[in-house]
Parts: sequence; structure tokens; C-alpha cells
Amino acid sequence: MKKIFTFITLLFLPVTMVYGQTFALNIEAPPELTVTVLTDGNLDYGTVLQDQQYTINLMDSRTEVISIKGNKDRDIYVSITSQNLILDASNIIPYTLKASYANEGEEDKTQAQDNSITNGSASFPIYDDRGGGPPPWAGGGNNGGGQPTAKAYLYIYGDIEVGNNRAGTYTGTININVEYD
Repeated sequence: MKKIFTFITLLFLPVTMVYGQTFALNIEAPPELTVTVLTDGNLDYGTVLQDQQYTINLMDSRTEVISIKGNKDRDIYVSITSQNLILDASNIIPYTLKASYANEGEEDKTQAQDNSITNGSASFPIYDDRGGGPPPWAGGGNNGGGQPTAKAYLYIYGDIEVGNNRAGTYTGTININVEYD
């Protein structure tokens, strides 16, 4: 009888969900760099439960993917800042930013080193030609007869730690600044 009572009690315990945890991307770059969001532009954790940790990792389909097209012989500097997810002043979900880049000419997550952008910034060449062979030129290889161009790719993902938060739609912004180094 005690086991049945315990089971029934657990069955009716409230499970509180926290709804819609989403980060919007805000990207700034000079006109000589073409930055394109290849995914939907929202890092979305969906509906989550209280007192749980949730991860979107590099290989996850929800990872945000961004292409950066520019002069293949130049380095770029990327800085990324984020805030926590916020419902109101007393309901905040901590976020740990993780980001990686791939610069071998293809949008391929397997070419990115997991969490290769540390402390929110990195400087790297748009195209890493250490592999040898001809580079995969973007747009036919030049900019209207100008310098050859190539693409690098950013991957944005991370972890949230949901505590005893009130249910609601939590939002945040991830700011990405890209410029030539």
C-alpha cells in the first residue's frame, strides 16, 4: 500500500516548464565583408524544465551558422558577447557562450575545432590554405576582378542552466562583430 501511495504522489507532483528560451543574433560588419546567417538567426532551446541543464553543441542541428565572405588573404577579428536569458529582473537563466569557426572554404562543422573561439573573440585567416591545393573561391574567385575572395564560417552554440525559474518566454541577444584584423 505504501508503494502505491508513493507512486500516486509522485505522479501528481507538479513539473514546472519554462517556455521558449531564445537568443536573437545581432551582427555588425563593415561593407567590405559579407556576413550571412545561414540558419534562422535564433539560438533556440525550446521548452525546458526547471532545475536542468541544456546544451546545444557544435554538431547539433540547432547550432547557428554564419558565413563570412572577404579577401582570402586577410585575417578577420571576430568578437562575440552575450547576455543571459531574461524574463524580468528576478528571473534570469545563465548562458555559457560557445563558438567555433571553420576556414577551409566549406560549411562543414567537422572542420571546426569545438569551442575554438575562447573568451568571446578570435583572429583567424578567412581561408586557411595549409591543406594545399586550390582554394574553393567564392563567387568565381574574385570580386569583379579585384582580390580573390573566400568564406569562413562561424558556429554559435552553448549551455543554459535552468534553476527554479518562473514559467515564461526568456529572451536574449548574442552580439557578433566581424572586421578585418
